[in-house]
Amino acid sequence: MKTTVPLLVVGAGPTGLALACELLRQGVDCRVIDKAPDRPSDQARALTMWDGALDVLERHGIAQEVVSRGTPMTAARYWSRGRNFANVRFGEYGRGAASPLIITQPAVEEVMRDRLKELGGHVEWRTRLRDLRDHGTHVEAVLEGPDGSEHVTTSWLVGCDGNRSTVREQAGITFGGSTYGRSFVLGDGDIDHDVTPGEAHYVLHTDGVLVIVPLPGGKLRVFADATTVGDPDTAPTAAEIQRLADARSPFPLVVRDLQWSTRFEVHLRQATSYRSGRCLVAGDAAHVHSPAGGQGLNTGIQDAANLAWKLALVLEGRAGAETFLDSYQAEREPVAAGVMRSSHQQTRLWTMRSPVTRALRDALMGRAARSGLLERRMVPAMAQLDLDYTASPAVGEGGGRRALQHDLPDADLVPVAGGPRVRLGRLLADPRHTLVVLPGADAAGARAAVEAAAPLADRVQTLVLLTPEAAAAGSPAGTYLLPRGHAGTGARAAGRRLVLVRPDGYVAGTSTTLDPADLLRPLAPAPATARSSGPAHP
Repeated sequence: MKTTVPLLVVGAGPTGLALACELLRQGVDCRVIDKAPDRPSDQARALTMWDGALDVLERHGIAQEVVSRGTPMTAARYWSRGRNFANVRFGEYGRGAASPLIITQPAVEEVMRDRLKELGGHVEWRTRLRDLRDHGTHVEAVLEGPDGSEHVTTSWLVGCDGNRSTVREQAGITFGGSTYGRSFVLGDGDIDHDVTPGEAHYVLHTDGVLVIVPLPGGKLRVFADATTVGDPDTAPTAAEIQRLADARSPFPLVVRDLQWSTRFEVHLRQATSYRSGRCLVAGDAAHVHSPAGGQGLNTGIQDAANLAWKLALVLEGRAGAETFLDSYQAEREPVAAGVMRSSHQQTRLWTMRSPVTRALRDALMGRAARSGLLERRMVPAMAQLDLDYTASPAVGEGGGRRALQHDLPDADLVPVAGGPRVRLGRLLADPRHTLVVLPGADAAGARAAVEAAAPLADRVQTLVLLTPEAAAAGSPAGTYLLPRGHAGTGARAAGRRLVLVRPDGYVAGTSTTLDPADLLRPLAPAPATARSSGPAHP
């Protein structure tokens, strides 16, 4: 077993698995440890996967497998005083509209672990981080596993180990925030119901919220505010779940048996820093919030996708290493803060007690739902498919937004060199950056741009997009024809000649000329003097 490794990932939940998979795609060896004996196959609070997380898994080649194991969420229905007063509808995955998926976290993790194995990695179960020492050029970690203690030296250590993160604590990162003064329960099991599969029901009862969601496979989840119900130190029984359903549900539910149940508190906390020296945190180790909106799984997986390629470039000593590291928190902290605000607002809507405020809430939400405002405003934010990184120190002019949303409308492309059509989005799933030469470039200029990027071929692929009318003999390698009549660019890329797309699908920058030097400079090897003082590889 290796005692020296470029990167150590602590925690094998969705965040840790996504990080490890992307690191391996980037060519970075890593170890993944988890103190649990294994992941229970029937216990998971996380239940919703949104488009942003599925976009990450699409690049990993497993999105369709995950989708096949879940149930598309078609609608969220809100109830108050026995009346369905507001509805939100969702689209179908892959059709451009927000399309959440109902799927248990263990099901997602199983697919991700299989992908990790295919990439050459694995999870070391029953192995916990006992101690760490950050020496500035590397981290020394002490692991406790089935075979005893082990001392590991690593360049970087990432804590994906949940809201009680050992990494965060030992790295000295403060976890600011508070805990809601309420107790919640959930139970999954065999529950008779007439709920349509794919529909989530939110019952905003005066005694507390009740959420009802049919699970893939036929079971039902009941989630509820149970602050005044049952023993605060024990998981709810089937009889207690039944009493909550009888008191609050607008339609009959009969609890036959529970597969599992739990009681928990809800926290609203965020790390004051996502990095301390050579230790970083991601997912629940960096931020926790109310389950309202089902954003935890989504946000953690995208943290991992944002961080992995940056660490890969840092380990290689690229010129933009320090800026890449700084950009991790600069980009992800505002996203988490927004999710926390949204989930807190939804939780407040759940817990209103005053008859006046409840009536006002019902009226405003009902009006917003009927006008479509609720879907237009709330759903895209929860989907997290089009984040705003424009203020990041790691993006240049025209950068910071998702490429396929603004700059490069997805299309079926025809390789000039021959072969089957390929979707632009599939090409952008490459783990490298992608330099796209936009339509309108002259042949000589396009060839010069491709040649300028050639020395960085290990980190940059090039795509040249041409309209059928502009196709010419002698086009450089990586040239594709757009469908007839397709402009090839979105509004944000108007007047641009080059677009550099990051491995996470977001635009690093654009250029109005065919000279990619400025775009590619952060990806070039750093000068020897800079590398000597930069991140060390033990």
